[in-house]
Amino acid sequence: MGALGSRSAGRLGWLLVAVAASSLVLFAGITGHLSGGRTDAAGLSGGISDPIALLGAPLPAVTCPTAPMAVGRDRMAVCPDWTAIVDPAGTVQVVSLFGPGNSAVDARAGALPEGLHWSDGLAAVWAQLGRPRHITAAFGTPMLVYWFSGRPYQSLELRFDSAERLVQVNASTLR
Repeated sequence: MGALGSRSAGRLGWLLVAVAASSLVLFAGITGHLSGGRTDAAGLSGGISDPIALLGAPLPAVTCPTAPMAVGRDRMAVCPDWTAIVDPAGTVQVVSLFGPGNSAVDARAGALPEGLHWSDGLAAVWAQLGRPRHITAAFGTPMLVYWFSGRPYQSLELRFDSAERLVQVNASTLR
């Protein structure tokens, strides 16, 4: 694999680790907050109409709890219907939206990127967006990774449930 290919694979690996860590930390962060754990005054609020628009920008000072990630120096903001990973400089790097049935975060009612809908199945997403850049089955369910240019996100990781319905969208500034 050439230098460019290994660098892209490294970035994709980092993205997958960050998203997997965010999924694992999500429940712990919410549990810690509800049990009286420390939260920062600068968090996020459900008042953000398009959290994906925050990608690459500083985290605004609002009211959702934040907590350190288990790995690295990034922080996670946990809002009522979305989460974000924020780097040490305060820049939003990943925004995760969740569909119906998530036990820790409410379903995102707003628009999804690329015209997707929570009712979309794996085949419908593939037909709409084309062949994904990467396909995996982390956590035993399918995930498709798409790369983009000219959008607030450089990549979308689309996670499906066992019935192949879209249940999570992770938008990232990284490929």
